[in-house]
Amino acid sequence: MFTARRTRYAVATVAVSGLALTLAACSSDDDASGSGKSDKTISIALPPAGWDEGTAASYVIKKVLTDQGYTVKTQSADLGIIFTGLAGGSYDIYADTWLPTTHAAYLKKYGSKLEDLGTWYDNAKLTIAVNEDSPAKSIDDLKKYAKDYDNKLVGIEAGAGETGVVKNDMIPGYGLDDLTFQTSSTSAMLASLKSAESSGKNVAVTLWRPHWAYTQFKIRDLEDPKGLMGSAEQIHAYAKKGFAADHPDIAKWMKNFKLTDDQIGELENLMRNNDQYKNDPEGAVNAWLAKNPDFEKSLTGDAAGSGSTETSGS
Repeated sequence: MFTARRTRYAVATVAVSGLALTLAACSSDDDASGSGKSDKTISIALPPAGWDEGTAASYVIKKVLTDQGYTVKTQSADLGIIFTGLAGGSYDIYADTWLPTTHAAYLKKYGSKLEDLGTWYDNAKLTIAVNEDSPAKSIDDLKKYAKDYDNKLVGIEAGAGETGVVKNDMIPGYGLDDLTFQTSSTSAMLASLKSAESSGKNVAVTLWRPHWAYTQFKIRDLEDPKGLMGSAEQIHAYAKKGFAADHPDIAKWMKNFKLTDDQIGELENLMRNNDQYKNDPEGAVNAWLAKNPDFEKSLTGDAAGSGSTETSGS
């Protein structure tokens, strides 16, 4: 079963020439290349737009390392460039690797040149979500309570991986062919959640965890007794080969790095929906850490340091 969430990140991008990707990764005006950098300079690859959990986690890692005296540089890129650059040493860390399914092809191709720094989230999965006070408890209930949801399931992009899972597996598997499966865009799906909460109407949408919508709206997941939405995945941080030997302190901190649904949802929500931080991810992290003063200490075992604050934009 193909469980990648959005079509533009499909694993087919692995087929792009490794040489071209390496050149592209190294040609950025905001070069995050590892060549010539000191042992105290760390480069973090940021995920493409739309992978909010990875962006949020990356900026938390950046803050922790900066407080410990490291100079941290960030650079966003497409997934193919990221994994090629990580394998070639152009990046040190990438924090948003979904396993065992979504990014399996990248690990198959580049895994021998990478090392796993650990799992920081273990409940990444495709979901069907409804407002918390609506009648359905499982996906199977949508057949019985279809009218309560206007006989409609609101999806995301027509070409998204999750859309394919819902259309080809979930709907026929639960006998929901009479339910209108409305596809448009992720933003339209989120707008339907906002509209339903404002009006007090019921809504059923395709969603995934982790996502800030679980913090922003009063929603819950429907049970999936047949397992047709796929199993939960883990989100790992990966590094270039030899990173743990070169930076055993960071490797130790990353083993301690864990985020719960509530934590990642709250942080994503600050970054995406708080006007003060929409263009200031580092400010959002600072605000989040101020509300979670023990989090950084749980990683490093001591209070935040006063290290370098040099950064490069993403």
